[in-house]
Amino acid sequence: MKTRNFLIAAALAFATILSALPATAATQVLCAPEAAGTAMGPKRVTNPNTTTSYQLNGAGCGVIGSADVGYFLSQGFTAGPDSGTFFYTTGVATSTTDFVIGNLPANAYISTVIYNNGTANAVTGGITLGSTANGTDIATATTCAASCLAQATDAQLVKRAWSTTAATPIHAAAATSWNSANVTITVVYRYF
Repeated sequence: MKTRNFLIAAALAFATILSALPATAATQVLCAPEAAGTAMGPKRVTNPNTTTSYQLNGAGCGVIGSADVGYFLSQGFTAGPDSGTFFYTTGVATSTTDFVIGNLPANAYISTVIYNNGTANAVTGGITLGSTANGTDIATATTCAASCLAQATDAQLVKRAWSTTAATPIHAAAATSWNSANVTITVVYRYF
């Protein structure tokens, strides 16, 4: 079954390479095979056919463009995790302070946003997310009451995907006031 899935994935990737369509943003997380006698860790890999290079993380995984997936699968790479997470804790926050809570990687979209307020103080007006300070272009205000555990709804997530070429900073702000709340904001994202 594993060989069949590999062959199907390789065939699909090869068909993508041969297509005359313009390049797309499609990517896949692939992980390098463990080589005997070598240490895993960050390294740079290149497809000699397209001369495109990718940086692998400490686990030997990287986000690979669709035109290169077939080549790396043929070199023993396997599918890796297709999602990631980052989180930010505001500390005791006051007024409408804006926090840059992290960066959405290129070729990724926001899957879920979770808010966990560690104090008995409600964030008045709710918490907004934007690509700029005090923006609401990522998520409109999500209510975060005292000691809340809340999730941005699909309706509140205004725009989930941002860029195919660069990371997008995500700003969090209180619509009215943080009111001395201490909120941990978790963003779960997936690659496309």
